[in-house]
Parts: sequence; structure tokens; C-alpha cells
Amino acid sequence: MHSQCLWPISGDLSLQTRQDGRDFIIPLAPPIFTIVSISAFIRSRENAFSVVQQSDMSDYMFILHAHHPTPVQLSYLASYRKRHEEWVKITCAFCTSEPTELLWKRSQSRS
Repeated sequence: MHSQCLWPISGDLSLQTRQDGRDFIIPLAPPIFTIVSISAFIRSRENAFSVVQQSDMSDYMFILHAHHPTPVQLSYLASYRKRHEEWVKITCAFCTSEPTELLWKRSQSRS
């Protein structure tokens, strides 16, 4: 059986969370997307989210659906990690210095 899905349009509904000391408010109404992904806010420790309603929402039911990552999500994560590791290598290369005597010997051998 299929039932009609209605979403509040009043603008009085949001999802709130805190990450790395910063507060995030994700507006849920009016609906911008039919599905709101909060995966960017999930960490491997305790996670806390609040659905905040500023008007009567007793005619609605909200569901938080957690699932194992899809192959597309895992592919994106692998790509992100690879780019991040490459960036770390590049920035570390700028931060490592050779001992001065090695640089001196190298410059003398070129002369």
C-alpha cells in the first residue's frame, strides 16, 4: 500500500547539530530536497542531532534512516581520501628541510 507523503512548507523545521565546536542548522522546511543527507556530519564517535520544530508538526512523522554506505558513497570516500593523502604529501614536501651541509655539498658539486 502506498500512502501520500506530505512535507511541511512553513519554514519552521530544522535539524541542528554541533561538530568541531561549531553549530550547524540544516533547514528542513520548506523542502529543498526530498532526502536530506547528514553523512557529512557523522563521526566515528557519539553523534547528536536535534529536530527543531517552531510550530505544530503533530500531523507529520519524521524518520532518520541509517544504512551502510552505498558503493557510490564508498567510491566518493575513497576518492576524497586519495586526494587528501596527495595533498598531505605535497604540503609535507614543503615543510621538510634538508640539513644545511647537504645543500652546501650539492651547490659545490654544481660549480
